[in-house]
Amino acid sequence: MGGRGSTGRLRAGALALGAALLLGRAPRAGADPAAVDFRVLTYNTHGLPAWIAGDDPARRFPAIARLVQGYDVALLQEDFAHHPLLQAGLGGVVALRGNPSRFEGSALCLLGCEGSGLTFLMRFPRQALLELVNQAYAACAGWLGGANYCLATKGFPDARLLLPGDLVVRVVNTHLDAGRAPEDREARRAQLERLRTYLERTAAGAALVVGGDFNLDAADPADVALRDEFVRALGLEDTGAAPARGSWERIDYLYRRDGAAVLLQVLEAGEAREFQDGARPLSDHPALFTRLRARPLF
Repeated sequence: MGGRGSTGRLRAGALALGAALLLGRAPRAGADPAAVDFRVLTYNTHGLPAWIAGDDPARRFPAIARLVQGYDVALLQEDFAHHPLLQAGLGGVVALRGNPSRFEGSALCLLGCEGSGLTFLMRFPRQALLELVNQAYAACAGWLGGANYCLATKGFPDARLLLPGDLVVRVVNTHLDAGRAPEDREARRAQLERLRTYLERTAAGAALVVGGDFNLDAADPADVALRDEFVRALGLEDTGAAPARGSWERIDYLYRRDGAAVLLQVLEAGEAREFQDGARPLSDHPALFTRLRARPLF
């Protein structure tokens, strides 16, 4: 998508976006007219075919579609086999999928043809999305063994959002390799290296939100070391979006970073507990959220 226009076009787009938001759900912060508040969700939807998922995704996905509408930006993982059910229930929410399968157009496209399983959702008007770049990871581990993660073409979408007031924020969604074998961790290391070098090259000085299913266990020292190395290299900070201690294994994360022109302040973060069907969770992962305030750095 576009997004490399002149400053004049950027300001014109901001004015159009501001007008559109005033007609709908404007996220401006009341206490600071130069600031914009927005809510970000990350959620692994467990959207595998029912015979693999072991439950009833056809029941769960309409409920997920309804609930994600409470967030300005939603980063979904494992949105594989049931995306049409999600799409049908989204109303006016913009939904864009991640990179396609490495098998697309091939005779090998029997399994794994849903691509990355990553979906980017936003409640902002379409013109707020200046650019969406999808990248696939080359590294993976497990074809017919382990976690079989080579059957999915994992990667990351990188969205460049224009908020009112010319505030530009980059939002990245990812899902790393699963599995506990050494080769799985090595695949995660290579994937994080790919993501890090990409962001160092393309997002220097950008206000940044990075979220997703990292498959890095907060209780595993080796995973923690790998996670923290990535976070330090990019200057990221944990938003605090996490489930209550002991309630879920923590492998999903939401990070933020101030930019050269935009500051991102965490106002609230935690588990989005509404993602339930009665007493049952709607996925095998917790939904995590943060409420951020973007403001210009004067």
